[in-house]
Amino acid sequence: MFSAFALIDCNNFYASCERVFDPSLKGRPIVILSNNDGCVIARSGEAKELNIPMGIPEFKVRPLIKKHNIAVRSSNYALYGDMSSRVIETLRTITSDIEVYSIDEAFAGIHARTENELRQIGFEMRMKVYMCTGIPVSVGIAPTKTLAKIANECAKSHESLKGILHVKNREIIKRMLKATSVSNVWGIGKNYSTMLERNGIQSALQLSEMPDNWVRKKMKVTGLRTVLELRGEPCLDIEESMVHRKGILSSRSFGSPVTSLADLKEAISSFTERASEKLRAQNSVVSTLTVGLVTNKYDDPLMPYKFGKTVNLPNPTASTLSLTKTASHCVEELYDPSKVYKKGLVMLTGLLLQSEVQRDLFDEEIYQNRDHKLMECLDGLNAKYGRKTIHSASTGIDQSWQMKQQYLSKRYTTRWDELMVVRV
Repeated sequence: MFSAFALIDCNNFYASCERVFDPSLKGRPIVILSNNDGCVIARSGEAKELNIPMGIPEFKVRPLIKKHNIAVRSSNYALYGDMSSRVIETLRTITSDIEVYSIDEAFAGIHARTENELRQIGFEMRMKVYMCTGIPVSVGIAPTKTLAKIANECAKSHESLKGILHVKNREIIKRMLKATSVSNVWGIGKNYSTMLERNGIQSALQLSEMPDNWVRKKMKVTGLRTVLELRGEPCLDIEESMVHRKGILSSRSFGSPVTSLADLKEAISSFTERASEKLRAQNSVVSTLTVGLVTNKYDDPLMPYKFGKTVNLPNPTASTLSLTKTASHCVEELYDPSKVYKKGLVMLTGLLLQSEVQRDLFDEEIYQNRDHKLMECLDGLNAKYGRKTIHSASTGIDQSWQMKQQYLSKRYTTRWDELMVVRV
């Protein structure tokens, strides 16, 4: 049997999701905007060819948008997250050896009787994902995860490869590494790349040929693993289990300036609710909660513009009701009626697995079966009927503080009232 690693990467993922449900966007440049429609956070291939940079404020490229009829969309994370799950589930029908690396990338362990069969599996992944979801992907196949990452970049960059590159011999690997800048190697950060370039190491091939002792001295054990991976020696396995977060942050800029205490409480309660959902998704509880409020730093540059309060909870919990109550008390202490707030945040730290919590026999407020079952029921209903089907009353209804999303497309796959309608 022959074994290899594959990296499956969705091409221009956010733009591709928009095109799945709006075929008129195919071939048209698309830009996706950040929260409050502020900056460009994703681009289609056509928009990249127009040299629209990542992170540029939308107002700076308005003339270009009008000139080239560029489609503008607000970030639709509910849609993108669900489409990502559909891509992963499609891949699982081909191999169960899957590691979800990001919203648009996944590693897979693949096995076959011949090298050619490995390549055929890559073609099957690409074709099946497109047929089942409409999302185009590129596939890089190599003896190690680091090489698979580089192979994937090559597959995307060269149209002649038709979206897939399988590197299986040393000569092909050498040519690929020679054409790859050391700064583009997975696992090599800015500090390491600067140090390597200072030492005359410009390409991934040069790095792979450095002595082990030198690499370990300069880049420690993790750097040595990267170099061994570049040489074709697997050091990193597929991680199928979910990596538990050490902290959870829920933060948004307000769609319009907020001055009232009631609106601030609503916003912070909403952020707390979302953070607690993520907390329960990884079967954890939290022991420390932080609330932050931000004003406009340019209104008075000499005065503080960030304000926060941290509370150590008496007992770890994952109850939305308990956490929103604590967060609301924090807002009351932080609130200043003379200030205008533009952003809020809730951060959960000191996370523990629920199974590892030491129970207190004398404290009734502990996250026991009753609260746990209530939250489990709430999450189940929201998973079945859509987020916010049931939510805390403290998050409000009007929510005038919500961020601007004037170019938002429908959430076709997660909202019953926004399902696509096909008329024949």
